Amino acid sequence: MKASMDDLYLFILTVRHGGISAAAQAHGLQRSKVSRRLQELEKALGCQLLIRTTRQIELTEHGRLLYKHINQPLSDVNQAISLLKNQQQSLQGVLRIAVPAAFIASAMFAALLDDYARQFPDISLEVIHRHQSVDLKRENIDLQLLPDIVDIINEDYIQQVFFPSKRGLFCSPHYLTKNPMPQGLNDLFEHAILTSHYDSSTLPEGLNIRLISEDLGLVSRMAQSGHGIALLPIILVQQQIKTGTLVHVLPDIYQSEIAMTLVYSSRQFLPQKTRVMINLLRDKFLNHR
Repeated sequence: MKASMDDLYLFILTVRHGGISAAAQAHGLQRSKVSRRLQELEKALGCQLLIRTTRQIELTEHGRLLYKHINQPLSDVNQAISLLKNQQQSLQGVLRIAVPAAFIASAMFAALLDDYARQFPDISLEVIHRHQSVDLKRENIDLQLLPDIVDIINEDYIQQVFFPSKRGLFCSPHYLTKNPMPQGLNDLFEHAILTSHYDSSTLPEGLNIRLISEDLGLVSRMAQSGHGIALLPIILVQQQIKTGTLVHVLPDIYQSEIAMTLVYSSRQFLPQKTRVMINLLRDKFLNHR
């Protein structure tokens, strides 16, 4: 679909007047028509230009790029249109992904980035530490991964829960030489507990929380050093269990589910670089147990 010059003009008016209603009123146009034509322009370019709120509009990164060039000679306008389309369709540029430190520390995430970087060498990766939901459009972030217990800031964003796994309690054999093996959940009140901020909310109140960290690698290392009993995803400590550096505590009594939520802003305006990362995540983790 080719972008209409009339729609580009309406885009200019909307930006200059700071909103769709203001632009329509100033030029004697119907608001619904201006809104519809702007949607057609976004559809033609394959990307979102405006963040619409009740009283005003904000420009996305693509919107700012287009507006920057649109008052230039026609050749520059056409160049800007081609640039936007190429950005959406090409496997180049920067992919920005927000991930909590707990997941960044995992070998699985490192393997995922390694596969992505090998398959798409022209795409640069920017990994941003975030443990709360962010406004993807305003912060110019392509994807976010969060524990499924975290509320998403924008309910219109696409959300997919994947990577279901189990959590368990683990400690080192050295810890058990100085402390008795718990026989039930009530025995945990006599032990030091190591956990993350997310996981601490799933534990009984009143426990002796010795360490809270979003870096699950740190939690695991502290458990291996004998500082307490750690609540960790089982998938992250399988090697430590095999080598005997960690012991599974109360395996038949305490286990809880954990999953991750994949968040992105739109299906309609999904750049190819983002789409291939989503597909890679699904292939690796969607059916993982």
